[in-house]
Amino acid sequence: METSNVFDSGRQVEIQLRSAEGARTVKVRFPNDEEWIDRQRRRKIIIKHLGRGTSETTIPNAEEVDAALFAKIRLDDGGELDAYEASRIIEQLSQAEVDDVVAEGGAFRVVLRVPGGTTVHVLRMPSAKDVIEYRRGFARILDLPFNRQELTVNLAAAGTLYQKLCQTSEGYAGAVPIIHQAVAVKAVIDALDAGLDEREGNC
Repeated sequence: METSNVFDSGRQVEIQLRSAEGARTVKVRFPNDEEWIDRQRRRKIIIKHLGRGTSETTIPNAEEVDAALFAKIRLDDGGELDAYEASRIIEQLSQAEVDDVVAEGGAFRVVLRVPGGTTVHVLRMPSAKDVIEYRRGFARILDLPFNRQELTVNLAAAGTLYQKLCQTSEGYAGAVPIIHQAVAVKAVIDALDAGLDEREGNC
């Protein structure tokens, strides 16, 4: 994938696909927020409880959903890609890994590694109400037969909380994509939960 100093969701992205037949370049645009939200909503996460505290998690329709999104964002008219190749491309575009989370007074500084570089997000500390409302809106769980559950994720809930908490963001040429907002919000809540666990352990 091409790299640059800042993340620009508006630019064309070129991704190298390697296979036994050789390498080829695929040109796409970065999905918009509504497309990321729709992708996540359509990916049904199935959790099967196996007993003794163990479970198995699968996403049966992952490749099908990603292939549909890839068809929307592809810019070149090159050779056909199968659903698995399309899914590899979408997974690359969705990458956002937490490098660091640091508490700064009443806020958290979150450093993300994203395609093309590193970005920084400063989010104020969420209230207990913020966290509860986020969790209620972010995930929907349905109980299914045979010790299974279906989990549906709503990225819009993460976007709403990010907009409420965000003080500054760095490393972007334009708006922060919701797929990055969701990772930053989760990092802050995880850090907040970890801090609570540490304090309870020291009581």
